[in-house]
Amino acid sequence: MAAAIHATLKGANSNSYVTLNEADLYFETAPEESNWDDKTDDAKRRALISACRWIDSLNFYGSRCDEDQALKWPRQNYEVDNVELTSDEIPKSIKYAQYELARQLANDTDLMTGNKGTDGNIEEVKLGTLEVKYSSKSQGTGAVNNVFDVCPWLQSYLGAYCLGGSGSYQVRMVRG
Repeated sequence: MAAAIHATLKGANSNSYVTLNEADLYFETAPEESNWDDKTDDAKRRALISACRWIDSLNFYGSRCDEDQALKWPRQNYEVDNVELTSDEIPKSIKYAQYELARQLANDTDLMTGNKGTDGNIEEVKLGTLEVKYSSKSQGTGAVNNVFDVCPWLQSYLGAYCLGGSGSYQVRMVRG
């Protein structure tokens, strides 16, 4: 079954911030458009929907504009560069992040799976006469905490809007 994009602003069933047509127009101006253009429309739609899900897994400042909206954007009660977010549009940088993450996902469907279980595992550590050996069974199998773990460049698009950064959960503290 072909994937269907629902990009209605504040929609109760929305699954994307952008349409396939918007993404195709964006990539017409990208230096490496060929690694988007060579995908089927269904593969592009699936990548856009998946990218939106990963973006929506992040914690953002402000609050949703409508309690019934399916996605985290648009938002209100937050400003960037002294400009209050409006409830009638999705910020361009959110859309750009979705386009670029979708392109990555369309070209590498295993992008967000984490490592294979042994990448980066340490077998032993020696310091002088001190030696520690680790059991491979006790080490993690690799996990993706959030999209920034795999695509840290997304922070340039999303950082101004996010509560938490890569690899940890952060809480905003206000002194008063």
